[in-house]
Amino acid sequence: MKKIRDRRPMAVDVEHMRRLHLEACEQLELLRTVLEAADHASGTARDTLDDMAVDHWNDYLDVLHMISLHDDLMAAVLSKHGMSLRDSDGTEAGQEYGGSRLPLLPLLPALSRRHRRFADVYGWRGHPMGDYLKESMTAEREHMAELIALIQEIL
Repeated sequence: MKKIRDRRPMAVDVEHMRRLHLEACEQLELLRTVLEAADHASGTARDTLDDMAVDHWNDYLDVLHMISLHDDLMAAVLSKHGMSLRDSDGTEAGQEYGGSRLPLLPLLPALSRRHRRFADVYGWRGHPMGDYLKESMTAEREHMAELIALIQEIL
C-alpha cells in the first residue's frame, strides 16, 4: 500500500532570491540610464533608445515573473493590483514606449530601493526580528506592486 504524504512547503533558496532582486535592480538601473540618454537624444537615436527602454522593462518583468514564482505573497499582491506578468514565450513585438520620461525617473529608483531592501533582508539569515520583517515585507510588497502598476501605466 502506498503511503500518502502531506506536501511540505519548499524552502526558499535565499541566495537565489537575493540574486533575483539584485537582477531586478540592475534592469531598473539600465532602464533609468536609457531614459536619461533618450532625454538628450533626438531623431533615430531617441527612437532606438525608446525601444531599448521597452526591452529593459520587459526584461525587468521577466525577472519579476521569476520572483513571483518563488514568492507566493508577491504573486498574490501583484494579482491583487491587477498586474499580469507577460509570458516568457510570448514577445510583445508591437509594444512601443509612449510615456513621459519625467514621472518615470523618480519612480525607478524608488522601485529599485524596494528590491534592494528585499535583497538585504534575504542576506540577514537568522536575524532575531523575524516577525517584524514579515510584516514589513508585506508592506514592501504592496508598495512595490503600486510602483510597478504606476510605471506600467506610464509605459
